[in-house]
Amino acid sequence: MMSNSVPKEAVAIYNRALELSNKGKLNDALSEYRRAVETYPSFIEALNNIGEIQSRLGNRELAISAYIDALKIGKNSKVLLNIGVEHYNAKDYEKALKYFMESLECEPDFIEGNFYTGMVYYNRKDFTGAELHLLNVIKVDKKHLKANYLLSHIYYERKDYAKTIACLETIWDIADDKTFINKYYGFCCYYMGRYDEAVGYLTSALKANPEYSKFRKYLASITYEAKMKEIGNLDKAIKSLESEIMGGDPNFTQATRLSMLYIFKGEPMKAEELLVSLKQKMAS
Repeated sequence: MMSNSVPKEAVAIYNRALELSNKGKLNDALSEYRRAVETYPSFIEALNNIGEIQSRLGNRELAISAYIDALKIGKNSKVLLNIGVEHYNAKDYEKALKYFMESLECEPDFIEGNFYTGMVYYNRKDFTGAELHLLNVIKVDKKHLKANYLLSHIYYERKDYAKTIACLETIWDIADDKTFINKYYGFCCYYMGRYDEAVGYLTSALKANPEYSKFRKYLASITYEAKMKEIGNLDKAIKSLESEIMGGDPNFTQATRLSMLYIFKGEPMKAEELLVSLKQKMAS
């Protein structure tokens, strides 16, 4: 909120600058914001917006300089966040975290401050720290898309499948990637022993993306060691299960287990054939 002490003339110039910025006339907006600061040197909001425009123009150092000038006037959660974002984008997570934490000292429930603090911890693989701040985000905005996505990944990595599903269910109606959600629903249901649901979700995920690009991307992100830790010797597990069900119709447990193994091995066509066959059997 802008201070009541800002002179009306400076506010009028600021509003013109804001209008120019919204129209994409960034250089003209910069000139007007500078005029506003000349009229009222303690105009934090104008200095902050100068920094934001410089950032949009790719002038990182000039953006940081404007933010620092604003902070000399007084601490402001948005300015602290913005300077933190500049360091975050430069992958200087230590400096970024310092400013994000300061923004939370000013405003503990600051959604953006908590989200970016959570992002720093997430990138540093400190999932406990990330969870704490991402939970603060969804306390204020329950359907925060990115916070719920990140929390779902944290819980999935912990094998807390119920919490993973809860996060994904929260954003189901606004998520732009239903294939992603169906896939993780399927994985979670499988590990929770809800095999019939796993078949449905995994089949939907497979059918929604015939090229399987998202599955390939997921598989590429999993190291061989991680696969071995999760399922043991992959080829041996597949051969054993294939021998077990040879000559007969697989049950839910066998079919979903085998389809998951095929997916891990990078053979999604086999997984789809098995899942679709079982789905047809269920429908008959």
